[in-house]
Amino acid sequence: MTITLTIPRLPLSGNQTRKFSGWERQEYRTLWHQEVWVAWRKWQAYVNAGKRHYNLDYYYPSALKKAKVTFTVFFKDKRKHDKINTAEGLKGALDGLVLAGIIEDDENYPNKKCDDFYVLEYDKEHPRTEIEVEELK
Repeated sequence: MTITLTIPRLPLSGNQTRKFSGWERQEYRTLWHQEVWVAWRKWQAYVNAGKRHYNLDYYYPSALKKAKVTFTVFFKDKRKHDKINTAEGLKGALDGLVLAGIIEDDENYPNKKCDDFYVLEYDKEHPRTEIEVEELK
């Protein structure tokens, strides 16, 4: 199963988020948690359009045990962007995937459950962040 979430927002770089106070950093992460949750609900509505199921597991599947997460950020300009700084700005989105119940929490590094990748692209008309979650066997 592959889940594709589109968020019409670009992440701030790690250089910008490091200047935040603790309260501002928490607000920024909460913003990404909410963006991921809304995109997840839209994806579920799109996939389940026209279907009526009374099984709650159909609408609320359990979290993926092992997943590959690819963040593709479409910037509105062709300036050089640092992939590591972009990844730092997307920490809230990765946590949002856990809070939305899409993937399991990756608290134990030796038993790694989530591989995350970051791709930087260009789209002048529609800058956005796309998150693709693919279940690994």
